[in-house]
Amino acid sequence: MKIIIAGVGPGEPDLISLSAVNAAREADLILVPHSNDRQGIAENVILQNISGKLKYPVLFPMTADAQKRSEIIAGQIENLKAELQNAEKIFFPVIGDSVLYSTGAYLLEEMQKIFPDIEAEFIPGISAHSLACACAKQFMAMSDEIFSVIPGTAQSEKICAALNSCNAAAIYKPKAMKDKKIFEFIKENFKKIIRVDFAGLPNEKIFEGSEALENINEYLSVLILKR
Repeated sequence: MKIIIAGVGPGEPDLISLSAVNAAREADLILVPHSNDRQGIAENVILQNISGKLKYPVLFPMTADAQKRSEIIAGQIENLKAELQNAEKIFFPVIGDSVLYSTGAYLLEEMQKIFPDIEAEFIPGISAHSLACACAKQFMAMSDEIFSVIPGTAQSEKICAALNSCNAAAIYKPKAMKDKKIFEFIKENFKKIIRVDFAGLPNEKIFEGSEALENINEYLSVLILKR
């Protein structure tokens, strides 16, 4: 048994790789991530590219409680055990890249507990910060510049420390940042401040300067910063 965890890009259906499409077509079973019991972006990308395959939803609870998350995912795997046992290749798409902030890690951890001999394969995908920079027509970093990818869910001190040590940065989930000192630090230390909401999607919006740090309410937002 093999599980293929594939990054399918940031949401634009055309940005899925040929490798991921082929792997999905060859799979015996496709698991798709759901959030709050709703169709996820990764599933939508698969639906736009693959037809005629059985797709089983797996709910990933939006919680920081690792034990609760583990129990919910494990319970769903147990419910699908018969179907999974009959599958030689299982395909699991994740938004963005397969190894960066990937829900695939949580699924694989629980799969390995139930199926200790399962093999894992990873297919890379375009990350949200790559698409955000492309949409904003900005190069991320050049020459010996240090580029950092920072989760907005991290502690304020860690975010500022990471920003202090780099020339350019991408902040994921900036809506999670509530500490005003982070925004002050950004204004004081970065000349270029860009926020891209819904990159590559029909409702894409790009904000620059101080406006990029205001009214950050969307989950699909990326802050791009350059000194």
